[in-house]
Amino acid sequence: MRLSFTRIIVSVSLLLATVFAFAANDTTFTKYKSQEFVTYGFVRVNSSLTTADAVVDDLIADFRGDPELLFEWALKGLGRQEEAKKNELVLALKETTLDKMTGVFRILSDVMIADKVVARDIVIEGDMIKTKNADGSLNVKISIHKSNFLIKKAHGTFFVLPQKVGFLYVMRVNVTFNWFFNLFITQRRYADLIEWRITGFLNNMKQETERRLLIENKGIK
Repeated sequence: MRLSFTRIIVSVSLLLATVFAFAANDTTFTKYKSQEFVTYGFVRVNSSLTTADAVVDDLIADFRGDPELLFEWALKGLGRQEEAKKNELVLALKETTLDKMTGVFRILSDVMIADKVVARDIVIEGDMIKTKNADGSLNVKISIHKSNFLIKKAHGTFFVLPQKVGFLYVMRVNVTFNWFFNLFITQRRYADLIEWRITGFLNNMKQETERRLLIENKGIK
């Protein structure tokens, strides 16, 4: 029996909602198996689904239009750090383009290790698809289409899952690195380079969504 993509996503959403609903605190954790890192994270958000929908739309618009804008809010504080270990691997963004007909984005970057360029003009190509379900939940799926110097394969899904009070922002990221980087990025380095940034992104999204609801309730323009 074949299941539609939508039914699969809804099933995953329900599973994640069930798992995280019993967790007492916001959390992020990573599992590593067969050279693949799989990170799960969630935060509880006290806001409305309507506000979350608008924030997610802005996230997608900035990502597709000018990703640098995301460092003003969704990725605020997640760029270069004072601790050198959190900058061991850096993607230096050079150009971002979007094919409006297909929805495919193309990111051109240099890869840097310890502030030295080890690969130039690496292309990351993929798409970002938003799905809104009947229960009010949202899914934003990001897929990388082609292997490149850095990444062998990667995809991630950002969920908005309704709860009795508020909702959960949940993120799942699957990534397998290519040859050298599969050896270079150990589980410790992954935590230093990537996992904490996923936590930071979720917290930034929570802060922005709750801030907007507060402004809406106060009637502030």
